[in-house]
Amino acid sequence: MKHFFTGLILALLSLPPLFAQHQTHTRKTGILSPTDKIHAYFFQEKTHRLQVIDETDCSSPQYGSLSKAMTRHKCQAGVNGGYFGADKEGTPLGMVVQNGKQIHPIQSGAFSVSGLVYDTGKKIQLVRSKDYLAQKEKPIIANALQGGPFLIEKGHIVSGLNNTRRAYRTFIATDGKGKWCIATTSALTLKELAEWLHENGTLGNFNVHMALNLDGGSSSSYWVKTPDIYYPSVKSVRNYLGVAPR
Repeated sequence: MKHFFTGLILALLSLPPLFAQHQTHTRKTGILSPTDKIHAYFFQEKTHRLQVIDETDCSSPQYGSLSKAMTRHKCQAGVNGGYFGADKEGTPLGMVVQNGKQIHPIQSGAFSVSGLVYDTGKKIQLVRSKDYLAQKEKPIIANALQGGPFLIEKGHIVSGLNNTRRAYRTFIATDGKGKWCIATTSALTLKELAEWLHENGTLGNFNVHMALNLDGGSSSSYWVKTPDIYYPSVKSVRNYLGVAPR
């Protein structure tokens, strides 16, 4: 029995640590410039999954806020999700899949739906929407959300990003090796954010391989259970993207 418990303790100690934590990364762009910030929650796809949560109708929401949606679904962190229409229901722009149920179909042809992030129940994928549509055999999807434009693709800054309009940003990113983060930022242009993410050390030892922009501006919102952090959105949004244990 003694050998059994010794072996069990050694086995537990040999397991990789859970990689899930909040970090704030900052930089000064000039003596008179305000400090740029990225609030990010890092996690591993082996231990954590994506959870999409839809309000169903913006005019009569089920939750009414990111914090309530995340708490109800037992998430550890979350941000606002994809783009949505100006109609009173806030019809989603692009694919929304929640717990295996497709709430809105995939769309193409606009920068706001150029990318698709989805969780199969075992791993997370971030792909071009057109590449997903071109697949003959579609994977089984547990949760999915479209967004855009791509900021970083295969380690390179995406060309043609807007560099005139500054706004709060929300994005999801991966290092291409199983580690991910969801994040919100201070007011930046899309190009400024992409260039910052491309710099070594911006997110510590997390090197961005792919990064997809989600809905930003007044929709940007960020919530973490531990430590207790909440930056609510200015306006109501249609859906949210959470992180929960597998």
